[in-house]
Amino acid sequence: MLITDVIFDLGKVLVPFDWEIAVRRLAGQFPDRIGKATQDDTQALFLLIGDLVDLLEIGVINFRQFHGLVASRTGLSLSEEVFRKTWCEIFTLDVNVVGLGKKLAERYDVWLASNTNEAHYNYIVDKFPEILFFNKAALSYELGTRKPEIIYFQKAIELFGITPEQAVFIDDLEENVMAARRTGLHAIHFNDFDSLLDELTEFGLLPQPIPRRQTLE
Repeated sequence: MLITDVIFDLGKVLVPFDWEIAVRRLAGQFPDRIGKATQDDTQALFLLIGDLVDLLEIGVINFRQFHGLVASRTGLSLSEEVFRKTWCEIFTLDVNVVGLGKKLAERYDVWLASNTNEAHYNYIVDKFPEILFFNKAALSYELGTRKPEIIYFQKAIELFGITPEQAVFIDDLEENVMAARRTGLHAIHFNDFDSLLDELTEFGLLPQPIPRRQTLE
């Protein structure tokens, strides 16, 4: 089996994130009833605005419209600028996976496939330019569809110009992995860095040993 291409997911693979950071900051800006509910349960906010998040991630609405709709529905009292900052400051960088991606990019064509929105993507590449080791990115808000929809993967494969049987896709969600396989891609369910190394080695992509997970000083 000849593997020529590696496709990385973004969130929780290259850049871990924690929605609770944003929800905690937003809780005090909602009316009392909504604020208390979101403070006690992160998922309460997404029950209120999850459909708007979906529309944002497939590009049906832009961030300005998203902010206006969220404010109208919840009584949010933040400006668009402050809301954008709060909404975006939830990411960190996995230096191990990014370092691995850079090494793979020296020998293979590397791509990015992500469910994301314009605000998050621009924030991430500005804050963590280290992730820009890939050739092209298949972004849900630009493609108008999201993983695990089969059409998302079909559009990504077309965008990249790759042969699916020669590509390995890495994602943290099992449903996305299963959908990728249905389009002919090989796929790895990402759980942690060390197991990712093991699975890439099985595909023959890591002939040279790579150090196990490191921590930042």
